[in-house]
Amino acid sequence: MIRHPRTNATAIDPAILDQMRVIQPASLGHYLTSGIVSPQVRPLTGGKLLGRAVTVRQSLPDAIPVHLVLDDLQPDDVLVIDRAGDRHIACVGEMVARAALTAGAAGIVVDGVVTDIEELRELGLPIYARGLNVVTTRVLDVPGAELFGPVLIGNVIVRTGDLLFGDANGLLCLDPANPDLSALVQRAVADEAREVEWRKRLAQGESLAKLNGSDKYRSGP
Repeated sequence: MIRHPRTNATAIDPAILDQMRVIQPASLGHYLTSGIVSPQVRPLTGGKLLGRAVTVRQSLPDAIPVHLVLDDLQPDDVLVIDRAGDRHIACVGEMVARAALTAGAAGIVVDGVVTDIEELRELGLPIYARGLNVVTTRVLDVPGAELFGPVLIGNVIVRTGDLLFGDANGLLCLDPANPDLSALVQRAVADEAREVEWRKRLAQGESLAKLNGSDKYRSGP
């Protein structure tokens, strides 16, 4: 097992995080061309997810790597597991989710499958995965896993310390060192504030094309 150093994550202004807690990921997604996790990694439980990635690459059906990383979780971390193409053996179930929740984790993201869906829903921890199955990993102590290194989740490279932001519609991976992050969030906040007024005007029969400027592209008389 390879254990990469877990370096200090890039600091994010708490005010930015506070603003993200009240907006939708889609409001940022309007402006992004990268970091958009494949919708095949979909929300199975819980509500909005916002936290820092802590990564595991686990290509074999060995439970040990995930169990070890659980002891490293800190409040607001997101346990992120790359199953390296395995879509059959579940690496997360009730006990893993309970341990993560007790550690203060903000959620779990698995590019693979999970199990114990009824129990996971009762816990309420946001969990994203490709699906469900009844076969699980077990304690094997075999080589091949990596802890805290870059992983591939839904066709997006995720690094320990990256910011994950998701809800029922999908999941984003954001670079906390991106100098444009604050401006992007501010733009999303402004968009959602404008949409409050748009809802009223649409209810009164106004044209969406006129509200958003699409009507200027209208051709013909």
